[in-house]
Formats: sequence, C-alpha cells, structure tokens
Amino acid sequence: MNKLIIITGISGTGKTALADMLYNKIDSSTKISYDKLGENIYDIVGFKNSTEKKSLRFLVVELYKNLIEECMKRKDKVIILEKPFKAEWKNFFERLARQYNYEIYTINMFAENFDIIWRRLLKREASKKDRHPAHYLNCYNLKDIENYELYFEYEYDVLKKEYDNLISNNINLGKVIQVEDIEKLDISKLINQIM
Repeated sequence: MNKLIIITGISGTGKTALADMLYNKIDSSTKISYDKLGENIYDIVGFKNSTEKKSLRFLVVELYKNLIEECMKRKDKVIILEKPFKAEWKNFFERLARQYNYEIYTINMFAENFDIIWRRLLKREASKKDRHPAHYLNCYNLKDIENYELYFEYEYDVLKKEYDNLISNNINLGKVIQVEDIEKLDISKLINQIM
C-alpha cells in the first residue's frame, strides 16, 4: 500500500530535517514542503502589505492541497509532508487516503524540553540563509532580499504554550509515531517502522 507520511510539530522541532532524511533514504519518495512552496510564490510575486500576504497564504494552502492530491492520483509510493498540521487538515487527509488508498503515518515532533527548541530557533533565526525573510515580513520583494533586517518572530510564552499543547493540537491520523528528539533519532529504525 502507498504511504502518506505527515510530519508535524511546532517550529524548531526538526520537521524539515526529518523530511529531508526520509526523502534521501526512502527510494521512490516525494517530499512536498509547505514552506518551500510558499517561499517560491513569495519570490515570484512578492507582497506589499499584510492583506496581500494573507491572500497569498490562502493560495499556498490550496496549491499545497492540489499538489498532494496530484501525487496521490499518480500513485506516488511514499509522500512526505511537513508542516505544523492542525485539526482543520484532518478531514482533507482522511478523504484523500480513502479515495486513493494511502496508509497514513503521523510523526509528532518533540524535544527533550521546550528550551532545546527555543535555542534551535534562536540559532536558526540568527542566520539569514536558514530562514526566508518573507516569513516574518509584511512587505517583501525578492529584488530587496539582501536588504531585509533579521526579525525574530517568536515569543517564548506563546510558543511554549503551543508546545505544551502539541498532543491535543496535532492531527494524529493513522499510525502515530512520537519523535522525542531529532538529534537522537535512529532514522533506520524509524524507516523500518514505516516501510
């Protein structure tokens, strides 16, 4: 049976790193990155204000859903997705899995404690190459990418509350796997669980 791997968790838990590892180690896999899709769209058309950015976000969600379904229509063997998926995605994934006969695996990303995630975010945000500026700006144009000042978009208390509520907020579809710490993960063991 074909497999849909949904990697979810808050920023800094290692979703992208895990998606990359799985993609590189699982033959015949397709990885669809929500952030990359959005970044490419922002680079193509840019936005002048928060209203335009919000409109583009809706477009990114619709394109993302369409790409997932297109990959299922063509029967891609393993589809890897990464995003902080919430409850509003549940019905969409359940419908597609039934319609196209996909087995779902949800991987919930955590860390030993929240402060590890916070330190990762501080490190990531300190490097322009690791975080696309369109994520934290309300006016963006690719021509000006070198001129944007770094801006740390997270608040400790808000993100910690989201982290503390991860289990109840995640979609938890199909076989649910908890990854406690990306840095201690045995990727071969994880792949064996899935494949």
